[in-house]
Amino acid sequence: MERIIFSLLTIVFVLTRASTAEFTVTFHLLEDLPNNTLIGSLEKEIGLTRKINESLANLNFNFKKKEEPIVSLFRLADSSQLFTNQVIDRENVSACQYKPQCVFNFEIIVTSTASSYFNSVSVHVNVTDVNDHSPKFDPKVFRLSLPESTTANKSVYRVEPAQDYDTGGNNSVQTYEFIQMTPSSSTGSATWDFRMEEIKSISEVTRNVVTNVNLDYEKVTQYVYHILARDGGNPQRTGTFTLEINVVDENDNSPIFVKSQAAVTIEENTAINTPFYVFHASDKDSGKNGKIEFRFKKFQEQWQEIASLFSIDNETGTVRVIGNLKYEHGKVYHIIVEATDKGDIPRYATAQLDVTVEDSGNNAPRININFLSGEQTNNTVSVSEDAFLEQAIAIILVEDTDSGPNGEVTCRTYNTFFGLQSLEDGYKVIVQHYLDRETQSTHNIRITCADKGTPVLESELEFTVRVLDANDNPPKFSEFYYNAKVNENNNRGQQIIQVQATDKDIGKNGQISYYIEPPTDSRFSIGRETGIVIANVDFDREQSVHVTFTVRATDHGEPPQNTTANIWLDIEDVNDNPPNFLKANFVFSVDENLPNGSFVGAVQAVDKDEGKNGEFVFSISEEYANKSVMPFAVSPSGEIKTYEPLDREFLNRYDFRVIAVDKGDPSLTGTAHVTIKVNDKNDNAPIFIFPSTDNHTIIIPNTTPLESIIASIQAYDLDEDTNGYGNGKVMFYIDAGNEDGIFYLNHDTGSLHFRKAVSVAEDYTFHLKIRARDNGNEALEAMRDLDIVVKYMNATITTHRNPDDSEKNILIVVIVVCVTIVVSVALIALICMLRRKNEDKMKNDGPPFLASGSPTSAMYDRPPAYQKTQGEKSRPRVSFSKENDTFTKQQLMEKMTGNLNGRAESVKFTTHNNQNPKSPTEESPSEISGETIPSDSGHGGSEEDFTNHNNNTDKRIPLQPSYHMKNGVFMMQGPISNPTNTLPSDRRLNSVSSNQPISKYMDDSLLTSSINSLWSDNHTVNRQNSCNVQKLPTIPAWTGYHPSDRMNDSLLFYSKDNTLGSAHSRDDDECTTTSGSYTINPDDIDDSFDNRPRDMFV
Repeated sequence: MERIIFSLLTIVFVLTRASTAEFTVTFHLLEDLPNNTLIGSLEKEIGLTRKINESLANLNFNFKKKEEPIVSLFRLADSSQLFTNQVIDRENVSACQYKPQCVFNFEIIVTSTASSYFNSVSVHVNVTDVNDHSPKFDPKVFRLSLPESTTANKSVYRVEPAQDYDTGGNNSVQTYEFIQMTPSSSTGSATWDFRMEEIKSISEVTRNVVTNVNLDYEKVTQYVYHILARDGGNPQRTGTFTLEINVVDENDNSPIFVKSQAAVTIEENTAINTPFYVFHASDKDSGKNGKIEFRFKKFQEQWQEIASLFSIDNETGTVRVIGNLKYEHGKVYHIIVEATDKGDIPRYATAQLDVTVEDSGNNAPRININFLSGEQTNNTVSVSEDAFLEQAIAIILVEDTDSGPNGEVTCRTYNTFFGLQSLEDGYKVIVQHYLDRETQSTHNIRITCADKGTPVLESELEFTVRVLDANDNPPKFSEFYYNAKVNENNNRGQQIIQVQATDKDIGKNGQISYYIEPPTDSRFSIGRETGIVIANVDFDREQSVHVTFTVRATDHGEPPQNTTANIWLDIEDVNDNPPNFLKANFVFSVDENLPNGSFVGAVQAVDKDEGKNGEFVFSISEEYANKSVMPFAVSPSGEIKTYEPLDREFLNRYDFRVIAVDKGDPSLTGTAHVTIKVNDKNDNAPIFIFPSTDNHTIIIPNTTPLESIIASIQAYDLDEDTNGYGNGKVMFYIDAGNEDGIFYLNHDTGSLHFRKAVSVAEDYTFHLKIRARDNGNEALEAMRDLDIVVKYMNATITTHRNPDDSEKNILIVVIVVCVTIVVSVALIALICMLRRKNEDKMKNDGPPFLASGSPTSAMYDRPPAYQKTQGEKSRPRVSFSKENDTFTKQQLMEKMTGNLNGRAESVKFTTHNNQNPKSPTEESPSEISGETIPSDSGHGGSEEDFTNHNNNTDKRIPLQPSYHMKNGVFMMQGPISNPTNTLPSDRRLNSVSSNQPISKYMDDSLLTSSINSLWSDNHTVNRQNSCNVQKLPTIPAWTGYHPSDRMNDSLLFYSKDNTLGSAHSRDDDECTTTSGSYTINPDDIDDSFDNRPRDMFV
């Protein structure tokens, strides 16, 4: 059964090995044959040359792994024949000891010198056993003492098996025979006092000596038996064991192990003589019969390895390491230990210890190399330079006994010409780039193999590749073409030139001979070995200026390589050709700011003449020699260099002429035009236009609409700006002062937007840091401060009341409403009385300061829509002068107040603006002159905002600064022609309130100026005469009005000019800010609102 199992395992192994190679060959060989015995031929067995269509002479055969015992036992010839390398005694080869089959498995690598063919052949050599060893017992004699009380059928001794080194076939031990020598007996074993029984188990056969009778010391004191072990060979061999049995006192108890089965794991780096396990056993007998001795069972499986690696102390049972352990994946040592007592008839017991060697750490890989080339010495292999790509030159075998990542190995090499290709159990070194011996004749290759452990361990292997020469280089002339000269009317046979060629190859491949090409050219001849060319004819310059011919150089390689060179033979002549530039116009470019002497370019020219007549020098033309104008210098060789640093911003292009003058007599000159363009470099930082050092403040009201453009940041860069991508492209950023994101600066256009509403109770200044950055690779920047003054505009502040106060407020509201109604009725009655009185007075008097029928008065006559009907009272009118027509303040005030001194006589009505809630979309004018509004980008008002409204010639502008005032003076230029009486509610002027009362008198400047000046937005007042002047913003004009534009039934009007005037007032002695209150004479108030003229409302 054991042999059958082993044979099956061998077949599986052979089939597995065969599957990794394309070809498989099996040879059979008897052991003990003489050295150099032919085992077989690979070519004969598999017909390799026929299958791969290669000549046997081109094939190389090498062992894939040069390892023991393969290289010691076998030798491989170039003819693919396999020979023995020594006398093979399978019993002395450790790989075959105690094995029924002795098979050597290895692979042979087959490569071709004529191609990149690479393959492997799996070879199996089965060494057949010869019966040349007899069975042996150890020991050969054993003396056994048995007590006389030993009864029949009792096993008294286990026979150790005989050892036969022959294991193949029937050459191993086949049978045992038990023979009684003393006392002598002629009868069979059945009448003997002892017999031998065989007990078969799955793993082994045990033979025990058993008593047939009860022993009797008085009858027989000693028995002698021979146990014969016979093998199955031919001729048959026999071994003898002698058993002497002495009848003595009894020892009837066997030792007992505490543990009959145990398993331990030890590390592979365990030091020698280290104990790792202790067996414990006991014996119930006393004295020497109870004293136990431990030992390893001999000839057990793995006996040779166990005996070399482990030992056991006979007295203590301690098992120690005595050899260098080696981790092998999955391997376990099964050690069988016997415990015997020291009685006269010893008894024994067995136990088994399973020892597993654990990978103790990370060991560096071991690298072995096997060269496939026949020419190899001292770690050097020779390869022809015409080797094919992927041709294998060596096999790399790597071993790493570690487990897991510690045993996973990868190899690499960084050589350009040679690389690694993976094999199943290693790598092959291949040619991965074409070799060139002339460039590099030797290559030092370093192969590094590293595992994946922690830390990573690696090993290196270095070897040298010597490149053999092949005739792969043609001869090479020292010049691509040769230039020679000869005077006309030369002598025949005169030496013209000597050419020389070299060949990088060596040996015959590098020997050169010279020829004239074609051979039919009889004008010249050349020395085969010297390369000296002589003229066979005389030349005439007038017939031929120059002569060209070809010479050929051929090496002696197989096949030969050749090359040619042209010889240009000039016929000597006079200086009749000026230098000729290669181009009429040379265009160069150079960066600005380069240091003096920077190279710009070079001009080139040729001269057909020879000698000094053909030599020339370059220079800049004299008209451009002024270095203060032309900052370039031209060297005699034609190189153009800068004379001083260039500035593209000063001049971006230079044009001048370059001349070339030869050295003939007389000299001749050639000219060319040179254009040098100066490339821009980012050497200029942006320069601010706005904000500037003098102008860096803009003023806006806090009610400026969101997203309004409040300023335009402007800067320029002297560097070049090409379509917005050059160094001169300027980008804008806010670096500081805008932490709350109130403003937004467009990076490209520089427009500054008001993005986030600001709630301020007084004027507040934002200090912004504006950065202008150009678009250069190394950008340059400029910084500028910008102050934005947000002017506080008084408006009604909306307060949020506590809902808990709503009930209290209801009562207050009811009381206020009631009081308001009573007061309103009283006021209405009073107003009606005053209007009627004023109407009567105006009807009787009329304006005294306008002449009836004058152009001015005609202009302000009552419009047809307000013609007086029958019974209607005449209404007071105020007329104004046009252009240069003027009127006095006294006249106007007298008609407005009804008093010569312009003061009210009895009643004074004073109203104040109601504050409106702030709205981020309202536009409020600033309180000082010169303020910009959100649409002017920080540079004044823009008329383009209202272009769509400028076509209407009948537009009106209120004189009153806020439509929230209840009373005041309003003026108009023409009647309202819009029948719809609508005005855009979203473009009404916002209120501007003041905490100070208004002056009782109107400003002198308003009353003494022309009508047109009243509407001017450029009206200025002396600081001593007017304070807190309000300049209203430019607004679009409308031709109608909206009911919401009425102020206490007073209508807002708009002038033709789209810019509001400056409304200001003063008292006689001091200047105060108006808040919407005026002092008028109650007698002068018109009591009829519906029919009063549109010229002037009071």
